[in-house]
Amino acid sequence: MLTTALKIALRNFQKNRLYTLINISGLAVGLAATWLIGLFVLHERSYDNFVPDVDRICAVGLDLKFGEEEGLTTNTPPPLGPRLLQDFPEIEMAARTFFLQETVVRRETPGQAPLIFNENTAYGADTAFLELFDYPMLQGNASTALDRSNTVVLSERMAEKYFGKKSPLGQTIFFNDTQYTVTGVAKNLPLNSTVRFDFLLSMSTFKVVENFAWSWIWLQVDTWVKLRESATPERLAALEAKFPAMVKAHAPAAYNRIGIDLLAQLKKGDRYNVKLFPLSSLHLGQALQFTRLTTLGNGKQVRTYGLIGGLILLLACVNFMNLATARSMQRAREVGVRKALGSQRGTLVGQFLAESLFFSFTAWVLAFVLAAVTLPLFNQLTGMQMELSGLLSLEVLGIGLLLTIVAGLLGGTYPAFFLSRFKVTEIFRKMGSSTRGGHAGVRNGLVVFQFAVSVSLMLGSWVVYQQLQFALKQSPGLQRENVMIMPMLRNLEEPGKMEGFRQRLLQIPEVKTASHSTFLPSIGSFGDYYEPDQGNQKRAVLKNLALSSFLTDADFIQTLGIEIIQGRGFYPDNSQSDSTSVILNEAAVKIIGWENPIGKWLTYPGNRNQRFQVVGVMRDFHSGTIRAAIEPAAIFHESSKTYRTWASYMSLRLQPGTEKTAIEKTRALWQKEIPNAPFDYDFLDDSFGNLYQEEQRAATLLSVFTALALFIGCLGLFALAAYTAEQRTKEIGIRKVLGASIFGITSLLAKDFLKLVLLAILIASPIAWYFMNQWLANFAYRINMEWWMFAVAGVVAVGIAFLTIGFQSIKAALANPVKSLRSE
Repeated sequence: MLTTALKIALRNFQKNRLYTLINISGLAVGLAATWLIGLFVLHERSYDNFVPDVDRICAVGLDLKFGEEEGLTTNTPPPLGPRLLQDFPEIEMAARTFFLQETVVRRETPGQAPLIFNENTAYGADTAFLELFDYPMLQGNASTALDRSNTVVLSERMAEKYFGKKSPLGQTIFFNDTQYTVTGVAKNLPLNSTVRFDFLLSMSTFKVVENFAWSWIWLQVDTWVKLRESATPERLAALEAKFPAMVKAHAPAAYNRIGIDLLAQLKKGDRYNVKLFPLSSLHLGQALQFTRLTTLGNGKQVRTYGLIGGLILLLACVNFMNLATARSMQRAREVGVRKALGSQRGTLVGQFLAESLFFSFTAWVLAFVLAAVTLPLFNQLTGMQMELSGLLSLEVLGIGLLLTIVAGLLGGTYPAFFLSRFKVTEIFRKMGSSTRGGHAGVRNGLVVFQFAVSVSLMLGSWVVYQQLQFALKQSPGLQRENVMIMPMLRNLEEPGKMEGFRQRLLQIPEVKTASHSTFLPSIGSFGDYYEPDQGNQKRAVLKNLALSSFLTDADFIQTLGIEIIQGRGFYPDNSQSDSTSVILNEAAVKIIGWENPIGKWLTYPGNRNQRFQVVGVMRDFHSGTIRAAIEPAAIFHESSKTYRTWASYMSLRLQPGTEKTAIEKTRALWQKEIPNAPFDYDFLDDSFGNLYQEEQRAATLLSVFTALALFIGCLGLFALAAYTAEQRTKEIGIRKVLGASIFGITSLLAKDFLKLVLLAILIASPIAWYFMNQWLANFAYRINMEWWMFAVAGVVAVGIAFLTIGFQSIKAALANPVKSLRSE
């Protein structure tokens, strides 16, 4: 029976090549897209499943609220980890990491040029870190490798990069000119690891962490714990309920040192809650506002991609079903003859289902080829590094086969169960009573569904694109263009050397201005609490202000094009005259409540109650993304020495159009002045662009998904238009003989389909508006969805649909009526 079914399927393929190829192609594209999206979703959901005891490991976080600022973070203070381990027997181990940002790594070999690279995957780590995660070691002992100061554990990849095939154990390597001894090599971590590192340096080396061992305010370390039992929701809730007592017992003393009564603030509604985030759900399960974990995913986005993948496959299945219903009455003659010759209904059902499954499995093979060929492009679009072997995993293959079977069954269900139930006489009577194919209402509904999905995706991709463009161009108070930035990596810590290097940069003709600063907008800032003075105004001002700041020279404002709207900037001589000056942004002035900020004073408890006078107010500008509202910010002069950070950047404003020449001249000067560090650079507008990588990927992927949905929908529409023209051959011939024009016949054939597309637009518009409005709510600054966006999407959809069906309509209208009538 199976052999017979396959022969009949091949015979039908020969007889109806166009419709069969459209069916197989559409389903193959849908399956390939779903296959790749499924691989992506499975990869995102597989994070950290390789870690032993993953169900017992948690990231420690904080749920904070101070005044208007609040959010979840995995940034924690140095004393929290040791305190958790000491006070709570439920916790077996605790370990901290300290991110070193960009670091110059140098390996010296006698008689050879040193290997020097900028690296951004170096961390200080407690001794227990490797043991807590139980990462496999290729060399060295995980429990003792980081016991001593100035020791380092390398990843397998870095060991080969710096030491080749030789064993690195006992060898020396330099980090920012400090010598370390290699005590271990860890096996490379999988791509689905939340924690990623290439260098683990002993935490005891970093005195800054030890110096802040008292502070519950300095949130510069990440803390991990391993519980004695699995981290079930009930156990975590019970353990977290004990943490407030610990916070109230130990944190207030730290806040008292900077003049803040933490207990009073907590009574007023502020929060300092310690949380535990299970590692098994950390990648997709936590909406963190502040974190140094760069590998975290977006659970909502992953679910959305999964839904879109399902819709694309469903669209392909709709093509299957649509053509099956359209051509069902053409197969009725075959069913009638078979029934007349004694075929049973079960045999007919088996025949149609086997035929449909045969075509769907053919599409499955083609889909695998398409998925394999396009996997590198898909990796580029998603920023992933998934391998071809992932497509062949049992889980992915199983899901692919299941979807193929479902698609085949959906495509074959209608002819199998609808036509096979009729009696022979009824079949031939129905054949004579219809010239439009079976169940036109079902077909029309499926066409509307296809284009409603396509138009919704089109509108979604358009809104994401417009919001992305708005984000990249939204820079009031800051001129991002033509600003070249270089991480100095603490290579010129002495002010005299830094200023000398800046002066030599200014001698490059392409450089208009140059400035040195600790941080830069889009890269980061220093944050701490300040106390505004009441002054002589009657209205009360804010007592404690969370302020993000930059420590800069006098040319920072001019180099970045910051607009001063009140008062002045720093004096241009870079002298000590501005050592007590501060420039605030509009947001800081507003939240403080000063009526006239110029001349007012701020106190910084974090540096022995250092005092600063407001000399200027700058226009608000975005330091990060437009997802969050512009926060209070300040610029301090570097002569104040009010704080120290690891960050150090040089910014150059270049003459427009001279970027290439300026880069080459700056590189030459760098290699002469700082030979022990590699030259690295970026541009400020590109740095801002990097903040929106998630949105850029979403815009690109949505565009691709929209194109696929339209392609699949148009395939089906093309086939239906061709079939309709075929069914109405006699009618078209008669109309032409009676004088109908080509335009009239084309309009006659196209209008029914265009009505369906217009109906799809009406259905899709409110759906797309609702979901995109929900997405835009994630941004503090966003575009407004205008009516013309929906109008443009509608016109594009109608145009694509008309081009699809117009070809078949015009072809039918141009046919010789004599041949048409003779064939009838």
